Amino acid sequence: MKVVIANPPWPGEGYGARSNTRWPHRRGDKKLVFPIYLAYTVALLKKNGFQARGIDAVWKEWDIEKFVDEVKKTNPDIILMETSTPSIEFDMKTARKLREALPGMMIVICGPHVTYFHREVMDDNGFIDVIIRGEFEFAFSDLCMALKNKRPLSSVSGITYRDGSKVKVNADRPLHGNLDDLPYPDREDFPIERYQQAFYCGKKTALLLSSRGCPFQCTYCLWPSTLTHRKYRIRDPKKVVDEIQYLIREEGIDEVFFDDDEFIVSRKKVTDFCDEMIARGVNIRWHCMGRVDIVDRELLSLMKKAGCYQIFYGFESGSEKILRHVKKGITKEQTKRAVKLTKEAGIVCGGSFILGTPEEDWGTFRETTRFAASIGADWVQFALCAPFPGTPMYEEVKNEGLLEASSWSDFDGTKGPIIRTKHLTRKELTGIVRKAYIAYYTSPNVIFTNIRSIRSWSQARRVLRGVKSVLSRIFYYSK
Repeated sequence: MKVVIANPPWPGEGYGARSNTRWPHRRGDKKLVFPIYLAYTVALLKKNGFQARGIDAVWKEWDIEKFVDEVKKTNPDIILMETSTPSIEFDMKTARKLREALPGMMIVICGPHVTYFHREVMDDNGFIDVIIRGEFEFAFSDLCMALKNKRPLSSVSGITYRDGSKVKVNADRPLHGNLDDLPYPDREDFPIERYQQAFYCGKKTALLLSSRGCPFQCTYCLWPSTLTHRKYRIRDPKKVVDEIQYLIREEGIDEVFFDDDEFIVSRKKVTDFCDEMIARGVNIRWHCMGRVDIVDRELLSLMKKAGCYQIFYGFESGSEKILRHVKKGITKEQTKRAVKLTKEAGIVCGGSFILGTPEEDWGTFRETTRFAASIGADWVQFALCAPFPGTPMYEEVKNEGLLEASSWSDFDGTKGPIIRTKHLTRKELTGIVRKAYIAYYTSPNVIFTNIRSIRSWSQARRVLRGVKSVLSRIFYYSK
C-alpha cells in the first residue's frame, strides 16, 4: 500500500510557510520550518510497513500541475495533505486536480483550518474523502491500517469522512499520551539542511520536540485550540538526549532547536533533560521557547551549563492592558526580569510582539515599541495580529464585527491588517509592523546591544541572518 504525505503547493509570490507553523503566512525569504509533524507521519507509516513518501512542494517550489504529476508517478492509494487558513483555496484546488488525475486515490487533509471547519469543508468539496481533526500522525496511521485491513472508517476516531452521499463525524480522538511511541522524524524525504531558519547560529541545526501542548490560555494561539491542545505531554528526557546523540552521529548536526509550544513549562522536565545532557557530556548548542514568568536564575544557570545558548520568549505587548486582554498571564516586570536574568546567565534572549490586537490604540502601540527597545533583548520580531479560525480571538473579532478580511488568503500576512481594532481603523493600522521594526532597529540602545552581543563567528552569523530577515520583513510586509 503506497502513501504520500505532503506539504502541498502554495502558488504565488514569495514562499508559503504552512507546515509546522503556528502563524501560516507568506514570506519573502526561503526560511521554512522543518515539517516535523509530516516527518513523524512518514516515519510512523514506514515503521508500520507502508511505502510512504514525503513531499514538501513548497520547498521544491512546485506549482500545482508539477505536484500532481509527481504524485501520479507514485500512484499512491492514499494521500495526506497539510492545509492552512491562508492557503485553503489553493489546497482545495490542488485536491480537485488530484481527484481528476487519480480518481481512485483517497484524499485526506489535515490542519487547524479544516479541523475547525470540518463539516463546511466536506459539504462544499465533494472531492475530499477524509478530514483528520487535530493531531494527525496516529490518526492517519490508524486510517491507513483500517484501509489495509478492510476495517470500516467508523472505527477510526478523530476523522470526518464521506460515506456515500453522507458526511459522518466520528468521535474526537484522545490525545496520544506517550510521545515516545513515535519513531524519530523522517529526515530522508525532509533533509535537515533545507530548513535552516534565520535565527539559527549553527550551520546544520536540527528541529526537535521534547513536549507538546500548552496549558496557558492566550486567546490568539492557534495550536492549543486546534492541534496540540492544552494538555501538556512530555517525552522522556533521556530519549530526547538519545535522539540528539543520534543526530550528531548520523547527521552531523551542530545545533538543536526545540520547537515545543513551551519548552519551559515543567521545571522537572527541563532539569532532568539538562542533567542528562551534562552527565553524558553532550557538547552541542541548543535553544528553545519559554515563558518569562517561569524562569529563574538557578534554572537558567543549569540550562546554560547544559548547552542552552538562546531562548525565544513570547513578550507579546508592552501594554499591561493588552496583556490582560489576550490572557497572556504575564506582566511587563516579569518580562524585564526574565530578559535580565537570561542575559546574566550568558544566554541570548529574543522574543515576539503582536501588534493590532482588538484593544490596540496608538498609545498601546507606542508603549510596545518603546518597551521593546528598552528591555535589552538581543532581538525581537513583530507580527500583525491574525485571529485564525479555531482561536478564542477569532470568535471575539467575528462576534464584535472587527474582522475585515475578504477571503481566507487575506490571512497570509501580506495583505496588511485583516481586522480593525476597537480604536483604530484598518487604514490606520496599515504599515504598523514596518513602523515597529524601523522604530526598534533604529534605536541606539538596540544597535549597541546587537553589536555588544557579537563574540564569535556563529553569533555574527546569527546577527547577519537576523538583519537580512528583518529587512526582508520590512520590505515584504510593506502593508
